Amino acid sequence: MTARLCTLPNGRSLYCLSEAEGATLYREIFSARCWLDRGLRLRDGDVVVDVGANVGMAALFFHLERRDVRLLCFEPAPGPFDALARNVELHGMDATCRRVALGAEGGDRELTYYPDVTTMSGLRADPAADADVTRAYLRNSGFDEDDVWSFVPGPHTATTVPCRVETLSAEIRAAGLPRVDLLKVDVEKSEADVLAGIDTATWSLIGQVAVEVHDERGALAAVLGQLDAAGFDTQVRQDPLLAGTAIYDVAATRPEREPA
Repeated sequence: MTARLCTLPNGRSLYCLSEAEGATLYREIFSARCWLDRGLRLRDGDVVVDVGANVGMAALFFHLERRDVRLLCFEPAPGPFDALARNVELHGMDATCRRVALGAEGGDRELTYYPDVTTMSGLRADPAADADVTRAYLRNSGFDEDDVWSFVPGPHTATTVPCRVETLSAEIRAAGLPRVDLLKVDVEKSEADVLAGIDTATWSLIGQVAVEVHDERGALAAVLGQLDAAGFDTQVRQDPLLAGTAIYDVAATRPEREPA
């Protein structure tokens, strides 16, 4: 699928792989402000690490939210990565883009890629289960059952692509980042693996974390435990359009210190 230039509701242009995905991402990121709620904040000059950047909708949001935001973006799928790179250039973002996945350790893997629903692609993708999530989203959006099954009649169409995996600590060191003011993670069931690839020294650089969690095999408890061990306070919520699924959003902030 080739990216084409779309006009967003805010009048900005963005290269998207499908108008439907673009509309969904815009609602979540710009309208609902899913990556900057529950006490998460962005300031001028902040450093943001975007893990699971897709075509760059979140990167554009961060870029427009504050001045001089510096971005380090990760997207392993070739189609979304190409669109991401074009969007960074289009909007003059201060962003470094890396076509790698992040995990608990480095290595070579295969990524399951959904050309029709690229945002659900991942190292732990399950075409049948992921199609069930899409159907739940459509039902919660108001579509009747006939339309739901017309749009998603079976498992998502999938292919596999070679994928390099690195740890976030190694990537942050290689990029020479002095700090990470906000770490955003949206990696479709691999979020605990991403956090496991952060060593103690790197955790000390990170001020806030926003992560989408797929609560399979105890993943939500694992992520909350990782963030608690790193010294964060956490809040959990679920998008109403994902009711009936195991997908949750976690916001993690450093506790306020009492004045001396």
